[in-house]
Amino acid sequence: MRGAKLLITVQLLFCGASAAAGSPGLPDTPAQTYKLATIAVVRDTPEGHIDDIWSEGTLFTGRAGANHWLRVSGHFPHGKWRPLPHPVWILDYYAQDISAQPARSRHPGHDRFIVIDKKHFLLKVLDDTKRGDKVVYKTKVALGIDGCKPETKGGRCYYTEPGNYHVRWKVHDPHGIEWCIPKSMDEEYKSDIRAGRRCFRGPLGRYALNIGKTYAIHGTDRPDMLGRRVSHGCIRVANSAMRVIYKLMDVGDKVKIIR
Repeated sequence: MRGAKLLITVQLLFCGASAAAGSPGLPDTPAQTYKLATIAVVRDTPEGHIDDIWSEGTLFTGRAGANHWLRVSGHFPHGKWRPLPHPVWILDYYAQDISAQPARSRHPGHDRFIVIDKKHFLLKVLDDTKRGDKVVYKTKVALGIDGCKPETKGGRCYYTEPGNYHVRWKVHDPHGIEWCIPKSMDEEYKSDIRAGRRCFRGPLGRYALNIGKTYAIHGTDRPDMLGRRVSHGCIRVANSAMRVIYKLMDVGDKVKIIR
């Protein structure tokens, strides 16, 4: 799930930009400032045609509409708010209201963290207790290819790099997370592009944790690939396992990838 830089990711700042007057069917409330938790499709109307694809971290202003759609009134190219020439729509499953207060940890009194063991293709959720680390949950994973695609597939290189990360955002789309082919991967997916297929709903399952550096822990529609190096860098788990992990982890919890 590697985000294409189709819009410049801007600095995280809250601007009190006002939105246009309320539209029919929308609450007459001020626009809020949102930040995308992952790459997301922008549509001309709810469930309409794709207008653009925005990258993870994009800031925008919008107001809540019906059925989880946000009506977007402006965005922040180069760190300064600018109104859009026409409204566009984004599902709120992929956006975080950055004016809202962060939720308190659901596991006070101890630290909870994830360790991803690349050698054994294993993800463990652990609690740091007075008696030592306690394994809460564990499951098999698939990892990045840690190499480069052949030139016929674009030649790009993908790795799951060891290091320290943390849960930045949680994403839940009950209809299946929508994944779109970034422009940087057009050569790899040229047959789909030629056929007019750029966005797919559900290959990442319904739940995901963004952990930084374009990485996410997410579900998969190919559980037969678990235990292998097959991804663009993300950590894949079975959909049933991802549902459990999503519930166990909070924003801010640490994630460590080891060799």
